[in-house]
Amino acid sequence: MPNDAQVLPSPGAAPSGEPPPAPDAGAYVPPRGSRASLGRWLTAMVLAAVAVAVLSSALLIENFARAHAERRAVEALRQVAVDFRDGLDHGMAQQFKEVRVLAQLEPFRRFDDPESMRRALDQIQIGFDHFAWLGVTDAQGKVVAAAGGLLDGVDVSKRPWWQGARKGAPFVGDVHSALLLEKLLPRQSEPWRFVDFAVPLLDPRGQLQGVFGVHLSWGWARQIKSELIDATMASHQAEALVLGKDGAVILGPSELEGKPLTLPAENGAGLREQRVDGVDYFVVSVPSEGYGPYPGLGWTVLVRQPVSIALEDYFRLRRQIMLSAVLLLTLAVPVSWWLARRMSRPLDELTRALARRHHLGEDALPQVGGYREAAVLSHALQELSERQVAQDRSLAELNASLERRVQARTAELQDAMSQQEASERRLRTIADNLPVLIAYIDADQRLRFLNATFRSWMGMEPAAVLGRTLEDVVGPVLYEPRLQFLKGALAGVRQRFETRSESNGISRDLLTEYVPDIRPDGTVAGVYTLATDISAFKQVERELDQLSRIDPLTGLPNRRQFESRLSEALARTRRNERTLGLMFLDLDHFKQVNDTLGHAAGDVVLKVFADRVRGVIRETDQLCRLAGDEFVLILENLNEPSEAAAVAKKVLDAVVQPLTLQGQALRLSTSIGVACHVGGPESESALLGRADDALYAAKAAGRGCWRMAE
Repeated sequence: MPNDAQVLPSPGAAPSGEPPPAPDAGAYVPPRGSRASLGRWLTAMVLAAVAVAVLSSALLIENFARAHAERRAVEALRQVAVDFRDGLDHGMAQQFKEVRVLAQLEPFRRFDDPESMRRALDQIQIGFDHFAWLGVTDAQGKVVAAAGGLLDGVDVSKRPWWQGARKGAPFVGDVHSALLLEKLLPRQSEPWRFVDFAVPLLDPRGQLQGVFGVHLSWGWARQIKSELIDATMASHQAEALVLGKDGAVILGPSELEGKPLTLPAENGAGLREQRVDGVDYFVVSVPSEGYGPYPGLGWTVLVRQPVSIALEDYFRLRRQIMLSAVLLLTLAVPVSWWLARRMSRPLDELTRALARRHHLGEDALPQVGGYREAAVLSHALQELSERQVAQDRSLAELNASLERRVQARTAELQDAMSQQEASERRLRTIADNLPVLIAYIDADQRLRFLNATFRSWMGMEPAAVLGRTLEDVVGPVLYEPRLQFLKGALAGVRQRFETRSESNGISRDLLTEYVPDIRPDGTVAGVYTLATDISAFKQVERELDQLSRIDPLTGLPNRRQFESRLSEALARTRRNERTLGLMFLDLDHFKQVNDTLGHAAGDVVLKVFADRVRGVIRETDQLCRLAGDEFVLILENLNEPSEAAAVAKKVLDAVVQPLTLQGQALRLSTSIGVACHVGGPESESALLGRADDALYAAKAAGRGCWRMAE
């Protein structure tokens, strides 16, 4: 029906154009909260819907636009920072490579000709003008030759670059101010600052002859910044800075250089926001990574741009969105009022007719038109009163039928309960005769079922503990190791674990499974517990593990146990900041004993040797047999390496005592290699290797002595 269809007049309705008659005295009056007309509600709803749609769309668009603008700003700033970072890393790697190549030149191997060194250094500085100082020192840190004669004869052994190179590897030092060269170099507008490179000069035997050192002028990095990004930064009103490892600015505006700069926290998208002198900035930082053999110095490249510049397009779009939203809401007011009036007119007529009635069975309701829904509603109300009587009759018949069905269902339930009780008795008999502890724990960790095994294991009647929590029954000591598995099972994941339990005076190793009781809706009602006694199996397993770690001849820890003990001893030594000594012992001429007296005699010698060594060491020292006549001794909590030397002498004196075997007097001796760990990241294999090298040195020295590893 078209929207402008006429409303059909109802009997007794007022003529067209006249106001409706006043309601009867007994007419229904709605409560105060329901007296607003449908037209007003529709107007409010349309306006609210339009407002919500407009404001939601505006908010979504604004959020998307801001996120997009911030993302573009992050990408642009990050790309500039990455380019700058890569330029610095690649440049530093190239300088590092050049210094290492220059250090290999022939003149720097001839310490007997300082003049040749100086001429070579002068020529290099002409070609590499960014090297502010180049020089070569001797093994004691005294400058032998330098470009331009700067610092000739000066002792630089205390400088970090010399100390770093004397350890045997090329060194790269962080940016620092000039200390010795400030007064010797030409004056410039800003203080001299350098990055140090140093390469050790070794003789053919690997001994330190001297150090080749270079001071790279930090103006080189400022030149890279000017060439790579300054033009881009100026066009975007942004600026780039380089922070050192300590957070201080090492490259940037002159007023910030040397000052610490705290980085704000990231917002989760790689973007930081910072407020400086009343101006909000977007900040992106990229850490340096090094390049090739150049390890990097922990610098951070930071690029920042004012928020007002980075989000300029977004702020313009937001103003346009707000203006559009206001215009749309202004236009929606008259349109919503007109639509609400058109929609509510037919229902107003029907409402007035219903308000004068006491029940549906009175006179026929007027037929209301205007649109399809209103006409269908008036027709449906009329049919509703006619169906009321038929429904009353149906309800009476349904009530009688329900009573008969309840009686039949009651009989069925009683039969089902009898069958269930019989089934539960059978299951209880089976469960009580299994050699497994079976239990059920509900979601509140309370015991709801226990079989008879619980009585024999725990010494308590199952019925006495039902309803109590697991922690209350087994105690906190046994409950704690089971808690994490119980929580996992109550979360729906099947658990299988081993634990040790002591109850009723008996210790047991148990293999336990927690099986979740999962309802059809996915929630967990409780946990089925199955615990099996595996004590006999675990005892055999422990005995086998012990046999695999002990040397059967001497009773000492074998190689397998030695490796774990050495690792633990190193960890304790690093934690306590003490000295660890490791001795590698080898019986001298042991093969002759086996060849002349037999392997049985050799076994006796090995046991006597082990007993003599154990007799002169502390109880906390650990003697182990690796294989054959190879032994190692771990000495912990030493104050200095000389204490390990004293132990080595005591061992030599104890072993050398005469031994009578098969009627022959044997004179035993041992060679000992000693290595001490005084801190640092040295590995177990490296420490053992140093002790082994020292052992070979002792054998080369004539056996029956000890040598300390370098």
